[in-house]
Parts: sequence; structure tokens; C-alpha cells
Amino acid sequence: MSDSDLILSKVAVTRFSHDLAGVMSAVSNSLALLSELGGADAETMALATDSAESLLARLRFFRAAFGSDGPLTDAAVTRSLFENWLKSVENRATRFKCDWNVDGELPLFWFRLILLAGLVAAESLTRGGTISVVAKAGTKQASVEAVGAAVKADASVDAVLMGESGNVTPKTAAAAFIRGIMQEQNLTVEAKHSETSFSLKFKTA
Repeated sequence: MSDSDLILSKVAVTRFSHDLAGVMSAVSNSLALLSELGGADAETMALATDSAESLLARLRFFRAAFGSDGPLTDAAVTRSLFENWLKSVENRATRFKCDWNVDGELPLFWFRLILLAGLVAAESLTRGGTISVVAKAGTKQASVEAVGAAVKADASVDAVLMGESGNVTPKTAAAAFIRGIMQEQNLTVEAKHSETSFSLKFKTA
């Protein structure tokens, strides 16, 4: 493993730990409360169950997006992984909707790219919104668009995506993985963003 690979692995693990810490803490707190109460009331059990489901959704998503190709078997599985992850990061102020228009007859690398681009797009929606994913077989391109009341694109993420910066941080880990796929598959990316939208369009160079 090269120095750059090691750095990327470290920041990826840091990113995973950061995202999972909140859910794991909620599970721990709910179980501690359950113990203090000496039993399982409906509200406590709901908290524990929801937190556990969120944790599993994030773990499965991260494994598919950043790990081996094993979990990415087809478009339906990819959609399930992405929508479950979106649900796991929702809160009272942030809700997501996913519009999915993806063909099944795609090379597996497109599914990983969609997950990673979806993560970047979702994080640009500071108050939630709609994420549209389009990838049609034969076109050799895919797009992920986020639309919401407030969009905040991160300049450091843009820089990594465009190959203008090699400074990989936990925040830009997904962009760095996307860049790696682009280089392997000879893809280009077009990024556009406004106050209410953010989109990434990938196509074969």
C-alpha cells in the first residue's frame, strides 16, 4: 500500500467513525435507560430499534460505497442501500426524497459511483430535499442531482472532484474515491450548483 493509499484509508475510517458515532451513542443511551427502568417500555424500545436500524443502514452503505464490490449486485440493491442510508441521516428538520431512474444493465462501477455521488449530493442539502439519480444503459453516463430549499456546496469537495487538489480529508473522502473511479474508468464530471440545486454528471471521456 502506498502512502497515498494509507492516508486515504485513514481518512475514510475517520469519516465512518464520525458518522456512526452519533447513532451508536443513541443505541447505548437507550439501552442504559432501558436498564434503569427495569423493563422495556414502547418509547425506549422504539428508540433502540430505530437507532440500531440506522446504524446497520450506514454500515451497509459504507461497505458498498467504500469497500469491496460484493454488496453491489444490481440496481435494486444499490437503490435500497442508498434510500436506507438517506433515511438513517434524516432528523426532524431534514427529510429526503429519492427519484430513481437507473437501468439494471450497468457495469458495477456505476453503482458505486452513484452511491458516492449521492452521498456528496445529500450533504449539500443543508435542510433536506430531493435527490434524482439517472443512469441509462447504453448512454455511458449518469447524473445525480440534489434540489432543496438550501444548498451549500463545499469548495474542497469540488476541488478534489475536479482533480485540482490532492488534499484528502474526512470531508472529501467520498470525492477522492469518486476521482479514483473516474481515473480507472476514463470518466469526466460536470458539477453545477446554485442556491437551491447541486448536480454531478459523469460520462465516458
